[in-house]
Amino acid sequence: MSVQNDTFILSSRGWLLSGVIGALFLFFTMTALHLFQFITGALLLAVLVIFRNPERNTNETASDAIISSVDGVILSVEETLVDELKMTKVTIMNSLWDVSILRSPFDSTIEGFKIRHGASLPLYNPLSDTLNEKAVISFRSSNGDEIYIEHLSEQNCFPIGIDLEKGQKFKEGSRYGFLAKGRTIIYLPEKARLSVNAGSSVRAGESILGYLNVA
Repeated sequence: MSVQNDTFILSSRGWLLSGVIGALFLFFTMTALHLFQFITGALLLAVLVIFRNPERNTNETASDAIISSVDGVILSVEETLVDELKMTKVTIMNSLWDVSILRSPFDSTIEGFKIRHGASLPLYNPLSDTLNEKAVISFRSSNGDEIYIEHLSEQNCFPIGIDLEKGQKFKEGSRYGFLAKGRTIIYLPEKARLSVNAGSSVRAGESILGYLNVA
């Protein structure tokens, strides 16, 4: 099943795990093994929360709006250079209890992407940037504007899940992957006008980060 068509209340990525834990929970319930019943019940609840897959929509109608790709809190907004190009760097942290589904920031075409499988170190470890699992994706709008999104996984037992093909088209808010816990960096063109600041809470597919074209 394509991620963008995965519209069940529980993401298809969590079906097998929740089914196995659910079966164990029922077994321990029927055999009156209360300690194991409690443990598997808590695990099942945690998995259902982590893999929840709510519908999200934004009321924004502007075609140049940039919607957040991830749930979380904005850590910083700063200017940076990417291949000698001035860009605005928006860093977002999402926790294990945020919704983990990743969504397209606008109507876009995938220009390219890279996925690096690796370790799962805590992000305060200086080696995490070079060793942890990472996905970098390039989205291009119908007007030719390009943004880059980098997802870096933090210490957890769930790998990054990305379901993309080069040239694939996405509607704004369409699902394209999964990040249980980690850091997302969104690189925007210098001309983009932001409507968020450090400390702002954002929701994937719903919160507006800014606009691509300054009027």
